[in-house]
Amino acid sequence: MTTMNSEGGRPEIEHWVFLRGLSREHAHWGDFIQRCEAELGWQCYCIDLPGFGSEHQRTSPTSIPDVRRDVQQRLPAEIIASKKPFGIVALSLGGMVTLDWLASSPHDIAKAIFISTSSADCGLFKRLKPSAIPATLRALFSLSVRQQESAALGMVSNNNSRHSELLEQWCNIRERRPVRKRNVIYQLIAASRFHSPPADSLINTKCHVISSRADRMVSYQCSEYLASKYHWPLTLHDTAGHDLPIDDADWVIKSLASATQANR
Repeated sequence: MTTMNSEGGRPEIEHWVFLRGLSREHAHWGDFIQRCEAELGWQCYCIDLPGFGSEHQRTSPTSIPDVRRDVQQRLPAEIIASKKPFGIVALSLGGMVTLDWLASSPHDIAKAIFISTSSADCGLFKRLKPSAIPATLRALFSLSVRQQESAALGMVSNNNSRHSELLEQWCNIRERRPVRKRNVIYQLIAASRFHSPPADSLINTKCHVISSRADRMVSYQCSEYLASKYHWPLTLHDTAGHDLPIDDADWVIKSLASATQANR
């Protein structure tokens, strides 16, 4: 289901930027990006947040606006050359970067789709459920990379059948592009300080919010709050974890197709 322009050719929004969340990078999307290109007809670009993935040797800023400015400076040449607004699919902390982007440079973005996003004004124990605190501490402070990644995986995914396979992949990602613990802490500081922009600063923005009622890390009520604040549509999954593209990629892709056909 591809959203076409009036001439029936290219998708209405041709270019899409994908932003990941806390301590994650482009490789954690797995084959999800390729599926979006094949099934939705999108031109997709992953931009890693500073301090992670392709940027893992750099220091992460301690504020979301600074992260956003860094990402803006690394927009792909194809998007810059097109001189057209682009779409963003943003997961978790990537959604905070996108909210700030919408408030600062709204004309850059044709449509934003938020997955499992929160902000400081959602409430502390909705942003990080108390039951997720032990896993968070293990993900930060366990002695081995395997223990850290296992804790992170168990926190963000409810699909246990894939955990063995994904754990190997995630450990390999860490071997190729090591994560500095201080960068994770800096991202946590940035996230903890970020409040969603005032509602009147995001008037007329075309966005969609996706979350899961079964998210064991961040309450779906954060997504409900943001959708209500900005009058954006909200789509909820019943059983998936925080990382929806891992747990039910088919459902997410269908949701992306529906979202891009709405509010046109």
